Amino acid sequence: MKERRRYKRFIVDILDINSSMIFAKNVKIHDISLGGVALRVDKRLNIGSEYGMKIEGKGKVLSLKGIVIWSFLSESLIDTYGNAIPVYRAGLQFTNVTNDMKSEIESFIDDHKKDLGKQVDISSIRGTRLHLRFKIEAPEKAILSFHESYKVKKIGLGGMLVESDHALEIEHKFPMEIAFTEDKAIEFLGRVASCYEVKNRDTHRYHVGVEYLDISERNKVVLHEFVRLLDNMDQWPSSV
Repeated sequence: MKERRRYKRFIVDILDINSSMIFAKNVKIHDISLGGVALRVDKRLNIGSEYGMKIEGKGKVLSLKGIVIWSFLSESLIDTYGNAIPVYRAGLQFTNVTNDMKSEIESFIDDHKKDLGKQVDISSIRGTRLHLRFKIEAPEKAILSFHESYKVKKIGLGGMLVESDHALEIEHKFPMEIAFTEDKAIEFLGRVASCYEVKNRDTHRYHVGVEYLDISERNKVVLHEFVRLLDNMDQWPSSV
């Protein structure tokens, strides 16, 4: 089949090059306290990993970070195409919460807690070690953001191929980063151009084609230098 790519791609499977994506997932909050939050999300969260969270409701925005202290598969739902969508439950403990942030959490809970919880004075329990958890009315918007690392299989001036342990939806766009070395990396907006499953004996992996979008001139220079190095290596005669 004739190669239709505008740019040549180089195999970098033997090199230690990783790409990270910053995802945003809609989540459902189960309950919340001054110390943490329990939620439902359609992606497994890794215990011990830190995630950012933004909750919007009634004209207020709550931005926090938390570490996952527990996570498990709760159920599976069937989408309109008949695919099974896993649903996970997870608990996050808030990190680096200042007194001002505690006041913001307290105010948010007070505005959103259900009638049963409205009888409780939140400020009276702020000094306790164990925080009382409140069921809240569904906020207008809850977003969980996090970084995930992917192995880069091929790379070129127009895009790359990465390996993932789960499928990514075609046409979705994500802020991304490629780290070539510890002190050299590029950032850009990536578009998922293709995604297909690669079946091995014991594991199921996905190869995801990503197109670069909105890449700065500085990052283009770094990318061109790296690809030129790969091109020079590709021209070296193979050892006999």
